[in-house]
Amino acid sequence: MKKGDYVGIAAGLLLLLVSGMLPAQTFRAALVGGANVSQIDGDALAGFHQIGINAGLRAEASLSDRWSFGPELLYSQQGSRRAPREFSASIDRVRLQTIELPLMVYFTDWHIQAEAGLSYIRWINYTVEDVTGEDITALTEYRPNNLAMNFGATLYFRPNLGLNFRWSKYLTDLDNDPLNPQPLKGRTVSVRLVYLLGSEAWLGE
Repeated sequence: MKKGDYVGIAAGLLLLLVSGMLPAQTFRAALVGGANVSQIDGDALAGFHQIGINAGLRAEASLSDRWSFGPELLYSQQGSRRAPREFSASIDRVRLQTIELPLMVYFTDWHIQAEAGLSYIRWINYTVEDVTGEDITALTEYRPNNLAMNFGATLYFRPNLGLNFRWSKYLTDLDNDPLNPQPLKGRTVSVRLVYLLGSEAWLGE
């Protein structure tokens, strides 16, 4: 079994553990799905030009009328891409396919839910292409396990449906080469729909 398989199993068990230990009235599960725009600071490719999928599951446990917390299990495509008129860069695109496990704290007031937390991120695989389109993945070595900080908010425009915006930045160096003095740290902006499962939503009054 690969290391990435253990990550998925552990995350799934965590979601089940949270849901099994809490009464129904204090627990909510949700489906999340949308898109990322991302870049990697330090790779000389400026701007959020790499687009990818961000989708998965969320478990949320109520601590009070307004505070809650819980994990997510996400498939997240990240990386960076050269701008159309950026001619000085030697790399055209970095594509990361990752499993992401955020642990978030939420504060809900009215129909808006603010969020903050940390993510454990492990890439499933990645590819690097130069400006000619040649695959140069074998010339790079990225750290498989990374941590990121997250901040965001969700606007619930229906009782069970909301629009989520999240900003994320790596806290660890993606580059696994100790001789490279320039750290690589990914940044991602996500826009997602959040669909709460069940007949009632958690909205502050």
